[in-house]
Amino acid sequence: MKVLVTYLSRSGNTQRVAENIYRSIEGDKELKPLAEVGDLDRYDLVFFGFPVIGAGAPGKAKRFLSRAEGRRVALFVTHGMPGDMERLGPMLEKCRKAAGGASLVGMYDCQGKLSGTMAALLRLYPDREVRRWVKEGGERVGVGHPDQGDLSAAAEFARQAMARAG
Repeated sequence: MKVLVTYLSRSGNTQRVAENIYRSIEGDKELKPLAEVGDLDRYDLVFFGFPVIGAGAPGKAKRFLSRAEGRRVALFVTHGMPGDMERLGPMLEKCRKAAGGASLVGMYDCQGKLSGTMAALLRLYPDREVRRWVKEGGERVGVGHPDQGDLSAAAEFARQAMARAG
């Protein structure tokens, strides 16, 4: 099976998870930033990661996922929110829906360190809970993430996705 691990990363969080996923799978595989990905016909499975931006998948991620229609895809998503934050679930569902045309073999998400730029933007976000959360945490939000526990969980996700993809 030929596998592509590709990612869109702004702060390095998603790239770190991508590199860990790549190391955890065996066989014929490639690791490329999204900007370097061409034709997908050569791949049997695509691991694709991106950060949550604007409460869902960023435009570049959506465009890539439309190209992956009908293909087996395993999504991995990074975000600044703690896993128990109420607003996270709907945002992750939007990310899942962005891959609606693909044959989704799994999805993984983890917290990453919030960049200063993103923290500043989120201070203006319409949702009061998000603004309060960022104001309280500031640039410390997600510091230390993705941590070893997040990376171990990502590796397990990758192994399970590989098994499901056969």
